[in-house]
Amino acid sequence: MEEENQEESKLKIGELLVKNNLITKIQLLEALEIQKKTNKKIGEILIEEGYISEQQFKEFLSLQKGYKQVNLSKIANEIDVNASNLITKEYALKAKVFPFKFEDGKLAVATLDPLDIYLNDEVRMLTGYDVEPYISTKKDIELAIKTYMSDEYSLQEVEEITKDLDFSIDEEFDEETDIQKNPLVRLANQIILKAVTMRASDVHIEPKEKSCTIRFRIDGILQEIKEVPKTVQRLLISRYKIMSGMDITETRLPQDGRSSFNYHNKTIDLRFASLPTVFGENISIRILNKEENVFDIRNLGIKKEDLDIYLKIISQPYGSIIITGPTGSGKTSTLYASLNYISSPEKKIYTIEDPVEYKFPQIMQVQVNQKIGMSFAAGLRAMMRSDPDIIMLGEIRDLESAKIAIEASITGHLVLTTLHTNDAPSSIARLFEMGIEPYMVSSALNCVVAQRLLRKLCPYCKEELNTVNINFPDEIKNIIKDNKIYKKIGCSRCNQTGYIGRIGIFSIMVVSANIRKMILEKASSDEIEAVARKEGMKTLLEAAAEKVSEGITSLDEMYRVVF
Repeated sequence: MEEENQEESKLKIGELLVKNNLITKIQLLEALEIQKKTNKKIGEILIEEGYISEQQFKEFLSLQKGYKQVNLSKIANEIDVNASNLITKEYALKAKVFPFKFEDGKLAVATLDPLDIYLNDEVRMLTGYDVEPYISTKKDIELAIKTYMSDEYSLQEVEEITKDLDFSIDEEFDEETDIQKNPLVRLANQIILKAVTMRASDVHIEPKEKSCTIRFRIDGILQEIKEVPKTVQRLLISRYKIMSGMDITETRLPQDGRSSFNYHNKTIDLRFASLPTVFGENISIRILNKEENVFDIRNLGIKKEDLDIYLKIISQPYGSIIITGPTGSGKTSTLYASLNYISSPEKKIYTIEDPVEYKFPQIMQVQVNQKIGMSFAAGLRAMMRSDPDIIMLGEIRDLESAKIAIEASITGHLVLTTLHTNDAPSSIARLFEMGIEPYMVSSALNCVVAQRLLRKLCPYCKEELNTVNINFPDEIKNIIKDNKIYKKIGCSRCNQTGYIGRIGIFSIMVVSANIRKMILEKASSDEIEAVARKEGMKTLLEAAAEKVSEGITSLDEMYRVVF
């Protein structure tokens, strides 16, 4: 029996069909004559001539050659639209292929010829998945394509959206340049490259009921860039999930992932996050630009006299430094810049972050992972057993992590961390509320820095403002008095916003002997602020007013951010 099977495997498909009485010898000879003239495959000719049905032919191949077979019309409940939408409808119809599910990390694809290695490789290039081919009929594949792949989506539509973004693809973006022949891949790349050129920090793919909006966050403000059809939304999200290593089959739970590319000799890191909404998955992409000068402490915007004080404090061997402010105020950048300044081969530096956004040489960085029990507190405890000199805690979130951080700074380590409060003095009250004893705060705390980010006026279009009728608060009258003040206008270089880039403003509260005593006495934030100001601390409003008086930003921006 085994010898008979081996003999059959050597026979050509036409001869096997004759041997199994599915066609006659005469029918095969006639088909072979047609093949000489048309160069078509023998199976295709036999089906066209009506000698055998397509279903019979596919079932025969499946049995004789061991190909997996699928009848798409009978597995409607198993078809995954996330799989089918990995390729365009036009391509699917042209190639007669239909991806219908994910199988053990591969993409299951219905095809007319499972042995067409060129087609299988092309689908792999377009989707990013290895292909598991299934044999199916032409009629079955075409019906599935029409049923599950929307008519709204077309190659021309995606190409038009790509043209609207008005930016030519940079081949450095993707090492597999052939993959960019797929217009969907080009569009996904185009959006990110457009965001990079517009200095965006984030890209948002936002689903709506009947469409999808693409927005960029530029200098802290969201700007709508494009609205695309609903079907393009699904395809974009699938592509970004593939790029970032997310599970494309999971649409009900939040996910995150990463990717990176080289652009004009710069490494750009991308951090992706998906969030299910009522109208589909929202994808946000954080763009992390690894420029060398990003984390230069001297480029953050701290005034020279304040910078001298701050550098002296972070150069101390122990104690704690807290950077405070709302989300998006640049706290992480200040922490990284501080570590970059004090880092040296003689010091052992650990960080625990959620997530690790930038990677640095000579610094041991740890990623929080709640699933396996690696919390901020757990990471801090482990670090304390690993002979640290300096520890950076991404954020104080609870009493446990706060207590370990404070104890570390008391026992001879320098600890840098962040806290969410509106100003520097309020951070002390926040630590009390979390349950930290006043004597521990008083002993550990060296400095608190409150900060915000202000948009900088576009130098190409800003205009001087008449200040005659402006009534300034007493706190900043002397700072702005007799200085030129500028207002935003808007031009092509700043995308009509009137602003290009951002700069930090800082309120640095040094914990002096007087303030330590007040902490022990649990003085109020207002009382601590009054003493700190007498000792030289500037408020955020005063720091912002200085930037206005220097022509760096506008009054509108100052009031938007500080008030």
